[in-house]
Amino acid sequence: MRKIQTVTILLFFLLPTAVKVHAQTKDFGAWFGFELEKELKDWAFSLAEEVRSVNNLNDLHGLYTTLGVDYKLSKRFKIGTSYQFIYFNDTEYDDFQPRHRLNLFATGNVKWNHFKFSLRERLQTTFKDESERDYKMNPKIRWRSRFELEYNIPKSKFTPAFSVETYYQLNNPDGNKFDQIRYKLSGSYKLNKRNELSLYGQLYHEINVKNPVDLSVVGVEYKFKLKDKKNKE
Repeated sequence: MRKIQTVTILLFFLLPTAVKVHAQTKDFGAWFGFELEKELKDWAFSLAEEVRSVNNLNDLHGLYTTLGVDYKLSKRFKIGTSYQFIYFNDTEYDDFQPRHRLNLFATGNVKWNHFKFSLRERLQTTFKDESERDYKMNPKIRWRSRFELEYNIPKSKFTPAFSVETYYQLNNPDGNKFDQIRYKLSGSYKLNKRNELSLYGQLYHEINVKNPVDLSVVGVEYKFKLKDKKNKE
């Protein structure tokens, strides 16, 4: 019961702005990603590439290349960091820009019967190119909180999951606020011990901004794992 109460409290804090969502513009995109991960004892190193489209599949949103490293402090808790290079299509100005993003995060999880509850806290810093224009926030710093629920279907290679994530500004000169909330429904299928394929749908809501956008996304992600032979999990 204590675990259920803890999860309920976490949900309460993760959804402080849900009643304030008033999107005006709707958009649709498709994302495709590949990730390579190598485990070495308690460490995990990853390389990922993702292609994103927006504007109802008519425009390339960007190319995202990510290098990451995680460290397991225990079976239920890990910390990590990542660097992301983004080749971003700024459709407002009709040009592409390089952007650099640094992330620090901590993730904890609890298992109950066939359910797995996890909470990830992430500090995200994005550096933008100001060679042609200025930005109100550069770097743009956000705090992201994600609550995820997974269900382990007995004797099945398929795992469904649902998550909610909030985005909170940390350096807005006009005052910090929540500016986005994301809902994600996904299903992953283990082809074998090393290969995994995931399908997902995401809904992004912009909130507390002048021209909010509702972005619906469908995506496919392929993951290849090289596990440490000494790591049984």
